Amino acid sequence: MKGSEIRVENVTKRFGDFVAVENASFEIQRGEFFSLLGPSGCGKTTLLRIIAGFEDPSEGIIYLDGQNLIKILPNERPVNIIFQNYALFPHLSVFENVAFSLRLLKISESEIKRQVEKYLSLVKLDMHTKKYPSQLSGGQKQRVAIARALIGEPKVLLLDEPLSALDAKLRQHMLIELDSIHDEVGITFIYVTHDQQEALSVSDRVAIMNDGEVLQIGTPHQIYESPADSFVASFLGETNFLRGRVNQVNEEYAKIEIKELGELFVYLDKPLKINDVVKLTIRPEKIRITKQMPENLPDKFNVLHGRVDEVIYSGFQSKYFVKSGKFSFKVYKQHVNYLLDETPIKWNEDVFIWWNVDDGFIVEVEEE
Repeated sequence: MKGSEIRVENVTKRFGDFVAVENASFEIQRGEFFSLLGPSGCGKTTLLRIIAGFEDPSEGIIYLDGQNLIKILPNERPVNIIFQNYALFPHLSVFENVAFSLRLLKISESEIKRQVEKYLSLVKLDMHTKKYPSQLSGGQKQRVAIARALIGEPKVLLLDEPLSALDAKLRQHMLIELDSIHDEVGITFIYVTHDQQEALSVSDRVAIMNDGEVLQIGTPHQIYESPADSFVASFLGETNFLRGRVNQVNEEYAKIEIKELGELFVYLDKPLKINDVVKLTIRPEKIRITKQMPENLPDKFNVLHGRVDEVIYSGFQSKYFVKSGKFSFKVYKQHVNYLLDETPIKWNEDVFIWWNVDDGFIVEVEEE
């Protein structure tokens, strides 16, 4: 497989008294599409700049295929970067922008022509070689930047919020293109974004960052379905939080006493003791909603009675805000089938909400 393995080992970066990255450690596999995801100012771009060589870490080491990368000058690293603003040369044509690095290496004209045509074909711009950046759309500029970054055949491609300047529809299209290009060239991609949907859509694995720390690393499925803490749970999509006290623990599940709701069961994904105070999370799409009390449910379901506070119809789904006790639950119902004889749930109606015990996760534990 092409590409390189990256190992980030105890990397910290300070700017005066400000800690931008704090003791980050993780490994990126050869040929992996790896994303650094987090809010603005969380340290993800700083970490990317350290890998590129534009910043030196205050502490720690970054290895590329076992070699200490910190000792290698930026222009000598087998790494290329794509910036948010693309950084194209406005006075050069598409062809010359892509050929620029090859001309610096004094490569023959025939070889330059062959390689430029190859990479422009890869990004589907072979019909636009004579145009200038001012004549291109945002998506086309992005593709030129990708072709220019790939033509030097780097082992690692760094992408710093590369789609942030595009509109939502074009971003989705370019995400598919990026994923396809990654599959074709097979090198290691390290992708920085604050957009959760971008990271979840294309990544093999994602590192969630906040305040300079790496909070969780896993596949998109792992970090969404089983968040490590309340920040990860709330940053990735919508969720419901509940707080209560543990009053029973068995082999697989714990029983939580929640004021005004009563007792709920939760999957025991963290070690708990009686009287621990815990915070739970349940995704809105995991909760089902009906007008009637569900019948013949197994013990592995929590059931609550409530009243609909608000309904938002979005075509493919309806969002319900259900008040139960002092809590307001977000419940998402997908519209899989259109049933003419089904009466929709309306505002202010009494309803029952219920979910499988395995779909709730503990994200915080406070000992008594």
